[in-house]
Amino acid sequence: MKPFFNLGCALVAWNELCRVARDGDSDPQTIRPGFCQGRHNRQFVYAESPRLLTPYHGLLLEPLWLLDTRRDGRWQLVATALGHSLNLRLQTLLRAWMPAIPQVAEPAPGIVRLRLVVPGIDAGPTPGRPIDGQSPLVRGIAPYLEQVASVAQFEDSRDGHLLGGVVNLQSAASHPAGVRGEGWQDLLGCDWQQLLQFKIAGRAAG
Repeated sequence: MKPFFNLGCALVAWNELCRVARDGDSDPQTIRPGFCQGRHNRQFVYAESPRLLTPYHGLLLEPLWLLDTRRDGRWQLVATALGHSLNLRLQTLLRAWMPAIPQVAEPAPGIVRLRLVVPGIDAGPTPGRPIDGQSPLVRGIAPYLEQVASVAQFEDSRDGHLLGGVVNLQSAASHPAGVRGEGWQDLLGCDWQQLLQFKIAGRAAG
């Protein structure tokens, strides 16, 4: 049953990000992607990612989203400010690790928008965008969301068309990103928590 639970964790996290980040206006292709196992059994990659990303040559980073619980126990996605320290760290580390894919500041042809979610840490007073309390998924999804290490979605920066994505689950094993990334395949296999150089305490790893 463990592989099915892992896939369930990936699907729940992916769907919640789609629904909240897009304010409920989601393409069925984005909501119901075909996942396959990535580099290990705690990673799930959108099956069409390698083919769809190939023609693109640059990356537009969206401010990080933090997945966390509020004081009342409800899960929420917190959209960080552009100047948040985590965003500045991500830009710097990603530029050093992946020089083959330059970062840009504006949408343009051939540019991919990266939307990334990691488990929350102390994000200061940044306001959250809570998951809709009326959603039938809210009650009972905690065992799935607790397993999530990161969710990354890659879209065309101009029209929002889904190009790829990956869900990483918490793992006790280390999955090094390598000294330097060489392209989209390495981005899809990235352990984002490790790249950002922080660990979340108190989360279960299967």
